[in-house]
Amino acid sequence: MARIYGGAKVNSRGRSVRIFLAEGIPTGIVTAEVMNWTGHVLAGPRSRLEKAFARSELKRTGVYFIFADDDTEGGQPLLYIGEGDDISKRLASHNKDKDFWTRFIAITSKDLNLTKAHVRYLESRLIEIAGHANRSVLINKDRPQFDLLPEADIADMEIFLEEIQLALPVLGADFLKAVSHTQSTSSDKRSAQNAQEETGHVTFVLQAERWGIDATAQEAEGEFVILAGSHGSLKEKPSFYGRAKPLRDRLLQTGVLRVTPDDTFVCQSDIAFSSPSTAAKFLWGTSRNGRTDWKEAVTKTTYADFKDNLLPSNED
Repeated sequence: MARIYGGAKVNSRGRSVRIFLAEGIPTGIVTAEVMNWTGHVLAGPRSRLEKAFARSELKRTGVYFIFADDDTEGGQPLLYIGEGDDISKRLASHNKDKDFWTRFIAITSKDLNLTKAHVRYLESRLIEIAGHANRSVLINKDRPQFDLLPEADIADMEIFLEEIQLALPVLGADFLKAVSHTQSTSSDKRSAQNAQEETGHVTFVLQAERWGIDATAQEAEGEFVILAGSHGSLKEKPSFYGRAKPLRDRLLQTGVLRVTPDDTFVCQSDIAFSSPSTAAKFLWGTSRNGRTDWKEAVTKTTYADFKDNLLPSNED
């Protein structure tokens, strides 16, 4: 599934996240705690909502996410972010008036120190972060701006936000996740050498002059990221299907992809994908093997050969 990064910080030091299967099954209620963090995460499918309501954590003040893994728009999941003094009441209301969601995540505090003002600030910032990350389709009608907190409290809430961004991807919810390894300063494509020197990440290139494709990409945090300024072809073939097509259509509509007179598009921001093949398919408008399409920028070896050379040799 393709994704677009935002600008949030990424914590590179090792951390311990404790996952607990509250019902003893991976498809039931799950809790998550980050070492030395006062926050508490409770997550589960909508079908287990009655089990979640029996837990005291859901009756606390906090923020929450409701989203759908299988209901997408433009190749991305629908997402709603909210807050409440008693999260269970908000979820009960959404269970009656919102049909789209299949999963929920609730964030509260173990020491009960979150106030209404705190969670209003968190809600505002989470909506902002999710919007910048652009990994989901936010269905919030309102985009609240709330900063009526003392400076010290704002600093504490920003730290709290960083821990939320660390914990959620562990639960498979990456709509806040950001790729911070690139700093796009213009829409002009950076050279592969400059991109590699700036970020320290291995750079790959894909060039097909006949199709107008001239792209640069890097791997980071398990994703394959096409860098801003890369060119792709607007031509499409019948094999261009799945989530790549509706995503590309939506990005064209929103201006993330700028159309050029020569039947190509230019990426206005870095765009991350789950694999080099998905990225190549996005650029070509047809099914591709990205492991052979992409070349390491310096040696010009294919992505597949480059990665194979990093593995231990089986020879005695």
